[in-house]
Amino acid sequence: MRITIVQGPFLPVPPLLGGAVERSMQTLAQHWAAAGCSVTHISRRFPGLAEEESVAGVRHRRIPSSDAPANPLLFRLRELGYVRRAIRALPPADIVVANSVLMPIVLRSRRFGRVVPQLQRPPKGQLRFYRHVDLVQTISQDMRRRILAAAPWLEGRVSVVGSPLAGPLAPVAPGTALPEREALVTYVGRLHAEKGLELLLQAFLSAAPQVPGWRLQLIGPAEVNAGGSGEAYRRRLEGLAQRLPGLILLRPAIFEPAALAAELRRSAVFAYPSLAERGEALGLAPLEAAGQGAVPLVSALACFEDFVTDGVSGAVFDHRAADPVAALARRLGDLLRDRDGLRRLSAGAISAAATYAAPLVAERYLADFRRLIGATAAARS
Repeated sequence: MRITIVQGPFLPVPPLLGGAVERSMQTLAQHWAAAGCSVTHISRRFPGLAEEESVAGVRHRRIPSSDAPANPLLFRLRELGYVRRAIRALPPADIVVANSVLMPIVLRSRRFGRVVPQLQRPPKGQLRFYRHVDLVQTISQDMRRRILAAAPWLEGRVSVVGSPLAGPLAPVAPGTALPEREALVTYVGRLHAEKGLELLLQAFLSAAPQVPGWRLQLIGPAEVNAGGSGEAYRRRLEGLAQRLPGLILLRPAIFEPAALAAELRRSAVFAYPSLAERGEALGLAPLEAAGQGAVPLVSALACFEDFVTDGVSGAVFDHRAADPVAALARRLGDLLRDRDGLRRLSAGAISAAATYAAPLVAERYLADFRRLIGATAAARS
């Protein structure tokens, strides 16, 4: 099978600047190549990366692009220019995996293969232009529901494949003996208001007197160009953290997977109190944490339901409650007081995350591609 991946226009592959989608596609490309597929990965040109090279059996082609502009119209115009350059770089293939919103709209010919849009983020109006596509792949049941709510004509053409966990962040094998975890609650992600971080800090401040010795750390960027809410927001978080000096820490982003895995393995709880009702697609950060045995504590967003079952593989609090700070503080306090319960939930989290191991996810993608190619062959005969 010949597969071409067209990455989005603004982040490089490998993910030197971060990027969950870029990391996911790099992982999948290498697994597909190992399975005997011919894989070409098209992404943005970036200093220090060759314009053409082969890595782990994957052929990389890097084409001119730039950093993402803040202006939405300019963003799409630059994406359009990138897509046109990407089309000129396409080799003959059976499948074109499209991680660009505009690629499935612009590339209508099947000369380069069946175009399969990847929706790893909530749709933003583009589905009205996707009526012609044979398949849309996405990463969670909640995303599938959202896609079909926006585009009911895609019924029967949306496949949930998940997001792969690989390398240092591959799920721990169920039953593996792990060292005792620190009394540490961790958040990893953008320092953005929609992530519920002020809510988390206020809840921890409320719960802390009942759970002495526990600490909280927030790891991630606040800079707007990295998806954060900016320095003023960071200062607000720091002001709350100063009420418990030494027990609440704000730390820089960690992009190196091994270092991130180490943080997750020493953390007993991974708190992800997102308030983004429409912004979350799966919750890759709490999924990665679950795979390393850190118990995910999440808000009641539907996107987390694929891998967090309250009381089995994690904990859920009602972020829509009349007093969400009190709701989270109660849930947090209950968790942190019960070390035996945390061990049980940790084992459940690892088991839930095991279904996202990269080889399993890669094969789900390939099974979809085989069906498409088989349908094409049948139609031609």
